Amino acid sequence: MTDPNIQNIDLMAGICDISPNPTFDISFTFIDQTTGETSELFAHKLVLACGSPVFMKQFYGEIKEQKNPIPVEDSSSDAFKFFLDNLYNKKPPLENMDFQLLGEMYYLADKYQLDLLQNSVTEEVSSRKMVTEKVIEAAQVAELNVHLVKFSNGVLHKCTSFVRDNPESVLQIFDSEGAGEERSFTLHRLLARTNRTEPKQPAPPICDNCKHEPCLHGEVLTENNFVAGALICYISNPSFPGLRKTIIKSGGHFAYSYNQTVTSLAEFSKVKYKCVSENK
Repeated sequence: MTDPNIQNIDLMAGICDISPNPTFDISFTFIDQTTGETSELFAHKLVLACGSPVFMKQFYGEIKEQKNPIPVEDSSSDAFKFFLDNLYNKKPPLENMDFQLLGEMYYLADKYQLDLLQNSVTEEVSSRKMVTEKVIEAAQVAELNVHLVKFSNGVLHKCTSFVRDNPESVLQIFDSEGAGEERSFTLHRLLARTNRTEPKQPAPPICDNCKHEPCLHGEVLTENNFVAGALICYISNPSFPGLRKTIIKSGGHFAYSYNQTVTSLAEFSKVKYKCVSENK
């Protein structure tokens, strides 16, 4: 057993704490807009500066921050707490946050230039499954955060895609009790946006034989377009009986099987793809 030192202690566990301790040298205060209650979060200037160039300039630049505590008026204490956790290398639980909190996280990441956190929020929005009960809430958050273009567009895309693919959900929202005037306006704007949005076209099918799109039926086999397990035929005699399938390429030649038994070598320029999925 060894004495604690900077090399073996869990530094983050020791200093990242909500309650004040002697090592904290900066704090942030918040006033709840609903209850009027005040709260305070504590941190270390050095840790924040190492994680954000904005904090570095604020605490160690030519014109240093003089306030302590620093009043925060553009974020809730909950969002700022998760934001500070991120700077202390504690992953914020984005998957458990509602769209309002995700919007705040994206705003803070943008303000303090944390690109990885911004990307994480964007990925969480794009991967989240939309449900009827959350469509209006999500659309309202997107409208309130229209200045955060990437975040707002990502949320609205989720909403419009859901409405377009689930028209019955709109009827459920209209039929829900207590929709309210504000929610009705939001729903109207969402429907209008959905109507203006081009539906995403499905990706063209990839040929089962040549594994390409568009299909390479009739195209000469080359080293660049070679795929194993594809049906081929000789250019000079395309109707010659028997099934030929590519196996592996090697230099200027490739191996193929004939009627699933015999293995032979051929030059790329001598054969072409014979895709059974093509009606040619």
